[in-house]
Amino acid sequence: MKTMGQQGLEYRLRQQSLVSDLGLYALNSHDFAVLAQEATRIAAEGVQSNLAKVLKYESDDERLRVYTGIGWQPGVVGRATVGAGMDSPAGYALHTGEPVVSNHLSSEERFRTPELLIEHGVTRAINVIIQGTGEPFGVLEADASAEGAFDEDDVDFLQSLAHVLASGIERGRIESELEQALREKNTLLDELNHRVKNNLQVVSNLLAVETARLDDANAKARLRAVGNCVAALGRIYNRLYQDGQTRDIEFGGYLHELCGELDAFYSNDDHPVRVCSSVDAVFVDLDHAIPLALMVNELIANSARHGFPESSDGEVQVTLEHADGDILVVVADNGRGMADDAPQGLGRELMSTLGDQLGARIETYDNNGTTVRIRVPADALQRDTDASA
Repeated sequence: MKTMGQQGLEYRLRQQSLVSDLGLYALNSHDFAVLAQEATRIAAEGVQSNLAKVLKYESDDERLRVYTGIGWQPGVVGRATVGAGMDSPAGYALHTGEPVVSNHLSSEERFRTPELLIEHGVTRAINVIIQGTGEPFGVLEADASAEGAFDEDDVDFLQSLAHVLASGIERGRIESELEQALREKNTLLDELNHRVKNNLQVVSNLLAVETARLDDANAKARLRAVGNCVAALGRIYNRLYQDGQTRDIEFGGYLHELCGELDAFYSNDDHPVRVCSSVDAVFVDLDHAIPLALMVNELIANSARHGFPESSDGEVQVTLEHADGDILVVVADNGRGMADDAPQGLGRELMSTLGDQLGARIETYDNNGTTVRIRVPADALQRDTDASA
């Protein structure tokens, strides 16, 4: 209800401000029921009524259920229903899309006054449609038991609130579809990682069988190096699958696991070598984790093969830490030193190629054995969202 002159202008400005308030509220709310409840409060305040409600259309029963409301007796909200036929104000607004203003319900000849309104002494009401997507969601209704009259400004105000609610419904639908699509995508990626892991295990087993059949020591060593690379890849995908991740891997945990497996492997070799680790938690995108893992795997294998020709108490220490905006991986052994015996052939090629992929700085030097430091900018190990978009 509005008055004339300055008060009327203030009344309309207040309504516009309330519509804006609901719009801002909607931006921060992801729960439609909460948004609808706020809309009923604002609706009642904006038209100076004591009752307001959102009615949700239930097509199976051809009824409108009180979804949220303000001012109603206990037990009404969530339970009470009104007819959704053309003979009720709310039903008419629902089916025609036209707002319905009834300022004299007691003498209304167009519609039948719902019992719910009679029980609450309602004498006048406004009903506007909440369209939603496809089938209408329902109706926003403001009711009053005090004297006065609703006018076109009140109708426009309520319809604006209903449009905000409709936008909230549409946003909820879109968000739900996006979440479902994301879940499906992650499920597919998880399944893909699982299949890749299993396939790599098959390849690794085949390489192991073929390596055992070879008599040529050089060929055997080269094939074994390839097998180690395949096994390293398999460990990455195994960790992704176990952790339920699809794109990112906690690389510190992976390195710890890798070192444990290689420690068990090389401890049973002709010249036992211990492999141990000290790592920080670092999350790395899969596309960058693979080359970094292969580099570390190659360095450990190289130390085990060449660093301890006669020793039986060799040790390879792997560390991973954050260092001034970089990720620093250090592979150090206490062997004979390898300044002139760095990775050769496939190993040298592999280190160079993978290092270039990561933009890594690689330093090799003697320090009571051989130490190799791989320094990579931390942001280079994260997913390139621009490229993947």
